[in-house]
Amino acid sequence: QLFRNRSLILLSTGSTFRSMTQTALLTFLPVYLANQMGYSPFVVGACLFALQAAGFAAAPIAGHLSDRMGRRSIVMGSMATTAVVLLAMALSGGSVVFVALVAVLGFFLYAIRPVIQAWMLEAAPKNMGGSSIGILFGAQAVGAAVGPLIAGIVADGHGLIASFYFLAATIVIANLFIVFTPKAATRPEA
Repeated sequence: QLFRNRSLILLSTGSTFRSMTQTALLTFLPVYLANQMGYSPFVVGACLFALQAAGFAAAPIAGHLSDRMGRRSIVMGSMATTAVVLLAMALSGGSVVFVALVAVLGFFLYAIRPVIQAWMLEAAPKNMGGSSIGILFGAQAVGAAVGPLIAGIVADGHGLIASFYFLAATIVIANLFIVFTPKAATRPEA
């Protein structure tokens, strides 16, 4: 029954690509900061802290705004901004701007996790919330497993900075699935 739910399938698939972006970023950002920019382990750790701290700050804000403005607008806006920030990072590679963009990226990339989960619960039958979130997390695990592998292939073939273009592409693909997710968040009966 859940696999016939269009919203569930589109949200899960979009979330797969978002997880590809997130996990590949966490894999290749430290490598880029250390190897290409020559930062010490402390500075690399500080950059990763900024990424996560911005996400920590953004999650409750995004959740609150999605309750007021709707899930779709928050998810699509955050994903679109994430793509723009990733492209800006790729274009500014090696500069201080790249490091500043890390925190901005964390704010928008991590903001949508609770919003997607809330949307999924609204789209699922009332008595199947746990199952629907299980499907969502399973789809995210697939993306998390595949993302770093593909980004590594891209980086080996085209250079480390190319992995950031790949990340921008995956978040754009994720957003395309959100575009086609039905607007009305209904909660069907099982």
